[in-house]
Amino acid sequence: LNILSGSRKQIFITFAPWVLVTIFEQPTQIIATLMMVGGIIGIVFQPLLGWAIDRFGERAVLAAEAVILIPVCFGYGFSRSLFAENIAFVIVCACFLLDQMLMSVGMARSTYMKKIALQPDDVQPALTMAVSIDHVFSITSALVGGLIWSAFGFQYVFLMGAVIAVVNLMAALQVSIPVRPAGQIA
Repeated sequence: LNILSGSRKQIFITFAPWVLVTIFEQPTQIIATLMMVGGIIGIVFQPLLGWAIDRFGERAVLAAEAVILIPVCFGYGFSRSLFAENIAFVIVCACFLLDQMLMSVGMARSTYMKKIALQPDDVQPALTMAVSIDHVFSITSALVGGLIWSAFGFQYVFLMGAVIAVVNLMAALQVSIPVRPAGQIA
């Protein structure tokens, strides 16, 4: 899950702003404004996300993230060729905000790790390793994405993101919480 998360995260961090600045020719202030709006939305969204994890479980939340990311990636990559410029810009801005909100789903991966850990002392080292793995694949995705953008166009970077989201969905659907005997906690 962290491999896919790192790969997808870098597509958002690197290439979504690049689409706004280079493809839609927007000033960088637009990105700052979207990040501020996303931060304000996050104040409300993150507690709701925590509630959803508690209510529906990590599997459902991780799967929902992947399902939402598929149209977000297509919005980034193909809205300009499917809609008028002003409508495509609004779609890309909405995709940016949705994508920023979905970065918080990392908390579901953390709570899942806590639930599957055999010992409480296993959680911190495992989360640390997960962040390291995330970073390795994040940097690799940026490099591969840049090569794809240069060779084929920005649309294909986001097509790659949609493929990652589909694989992420398949991985999320495999998430299960082991049943522990009564009284045993991780």
